[in-house]
Amino acid sequence: MESNIYVEQLLRDLSDKVVQRLVAKGEEILSLGEICDFVGIVRRGSLRMYYIDGEGNDVSFAFYLEGNIFTHYEGVLTNMPSQMIIVAMEDTEVELLPRPDLFSFYEESIENQALGRSMADLIFLEAKRRIDFLLFLSPEQRYLQLLSDTPQIFDLVAHKYIASYIGVKPQSLSRIRARLK
Repeated sequence: MESNIYVEQLLRDLSDKVVQRLVAKGEEILSLGEICDFVGIVRRGSLRMYYIDGEGNDVSFAFYLEGNIFTHYEGVLTNMPSQMIIVAMEDTEVELLPRPDLFSFYEESIENQALGRSMADLIFLEAKRRIDFLLFLSPEQRYLQLLSDTPQIFDLVAHKYIASYIGVKPQSLSRIRARLK
């Protein structure tokens, strides 16, 4: 999900609370069963959010590139353990806003609450976009939309992860790509 003026404003307003972190390739920034207590932004590098389905398959849910905000917002709101995993696809620099500092900031003023609501709206709309992507587009349309929206993803992400993101097996992704050439 793209960074925007609301997130950048939060980062400025909470600059003394922002945690800078380098996440090594393959390192999880959020593990299965862990409670997500941050909202973050990718400054350099890339992350992948995924889950393990009922058959034990690794299914990509989201990719976060430079400038994207990331979180498991359900955990931030409910303190429920995550069923998602967020892992670095390469050495990645992130900035994290810790949940307690974020929520304390919201309580300071109506303006801060409005800023928080705007960020929450952005997170909601990104989740809605992902749901619509899966519900209303064919695998070929998903591929084309991903190619249109973030063409660089094909250079950064293994094709097996892209295949799971668009809801197909790697062989089907190869057939889609061949058909569209």
